[in-house]
Amino acid sequence: MKSETAFEEMQKHYQQRDLAAREWKGKGGKVVGYFCDAVPEEIILAAGFFPIRLSGDPNGDTEVARQNVIPRFTAREGFVHSMLNMLLTGQYDFLDYLVIPHTRDSIHRLYQLMAMLKESNPALTLPELFFLDSVHTTFFSGGLYNRDRMLELKERLEEWSGKEIASEALSRAIAVTNENKALLKRVAALRAADPPRISGVEALQIIGSSMFMLKEEHNRLLREYLDGADKFPVRNGTRLFVSGSPLDSLQLFEIIESCEATVVADDNCWGNRYSDVPIDTSLAPFEAIADRYHNRSPCSRMYPMSRRVEYCLQSVLEARAQGVIFNVFRNDAAEVWEIPDKTKALEDKGIPSICFRNQPYLISEPEPLKASVEKLIETIQGNR
Repeated sequence: MKSETAFEEMQKHYQQRDLAAREWKGKGGKVVGYFCDAVPEEIILAAGFFPIRLSGDPNGDTEVARQNVIPRFTAREGFVHSMLNMLLTGQYDFLDYLVIPHTRDSIHRLYQLMAMLKESNPALTLPELFFLDSVHTTFFSGGLYNRDRMLELKERLEEWSGKEIASEALSRAIAVTNENKALLKRVAALRAADPPRISGVEALQIIGSSMFMLKEEHNRLLREYLDGADKFPVRNGTRLFVSGSPLDSLQLFEIIESCEATVVADDNCWGNRYSDVPIDTSLAPFEAIADRYHNRSPCSRMYPMSRRVEYCLQSVLEARAQGVIFNVFRNDAAEVWEIPDKTKALEDKGIPSICFRNQPYLISEPEPLKASVEKLIETIQGNR
C-alpha cells in the first residue's frame, strides 16, 4: 500500500504540475522555470530556488501564442506554442525567473520573442529572462565555451538570490540529484526487466514528476515506491522502444500500450535520457556539473549524428526491445534527419521499426497510430 500511495502522489504532481511550485511560492520562496533538460537544475537548487521544467498542454489553447509569434515560427509548433500560450495567459504567473537555453531553434526564438514582448508591452506579467547559450558539440573547445556560459548562469542566479552560491551548496544539490538519477535508473531497470514490472505510462509519470517537485520529496516517494517492487505485477506482451520528439504527455504511450505492448525504454528527454548520466563527484562541484551537462546522453541537436545513432541502438539492445517506434512532431527537422541511419542500424540487428512523421502535439485521431502499432506487433510476432 505504501508503494501505491507513493505512486499516486507522484502521479498527482505529474497531473498538477504547478502544485509544488505554487506551494513553495506561497511560503515566500522564489521559482525558476526552465526549458529543456540542458539547464543545470543543480545550480538553481544550490541558489535556493525551486526549479521547474516548463511543459505544455496538448488539450490547451494556443490562440494567444499564435497571435504573437513571428512568421515561420513552426518547428514543433504545437508543443512550443502551448508553452508560450501558457506563459502569455498567466498559467505560469508563479515564475519569478525563466532560463531559456540555446537548444532547438524554436526554443531559442522564444527568448527573442519574449524579450521583445516584455519591452513592447510592460503590462505583460512575464518572468525575468536569462538566455543560456551553448554550442552543440562535445569537442573540448565546445566544453570550454559551454562551461563559461554556465558560469554566467551561476552569476545571474547569485544576482537574483543576493548571495554567493558556495561549493558546499553545489555539492548538496549534486548529492540530491544524483540520488534521484540513481532511483530513476532502478525504475528504468524494472521497466526493462523480463518480464517488465513497470509500464511506459507509469514510468513517464514517475520521471516527469521529478521535474515538478522538490528533489528531496521526490526521492522520498521513489524510495517508498521501489520498496514494494517485488510485488509489482508482471506485464506481458510485445516489448517496444520509442524515440523522437519530446513527450511531455501520456498520449502516445497510452495508445501503444493499449495494443498489448509495453514501452520498455525510450530515447527521450522526458524519459530515460533525463537520468542516464550522473554527476561525477570526484571533480570540483561546479566543474562536475559543467562536465555532466556537456557530455550527457545526446539529443538530436548534438553533433556528431553518429553518437545519436549509437546511443539509440545501444538503448534498444539493452532493453531487449523487439521493435522501435519513431514519433516526430510536425516540422521537427532535427529528429527526421537521423531516422534513416537509426533505421539502418536497427535493420542490421533484425529489429523492425515504424515512423510516425509530422505528428500533431494533440493526437486527436489515435486509431491510425494504433493500427500501425498493431501491424508492427504482427510483424514482430511473424518473425519469431
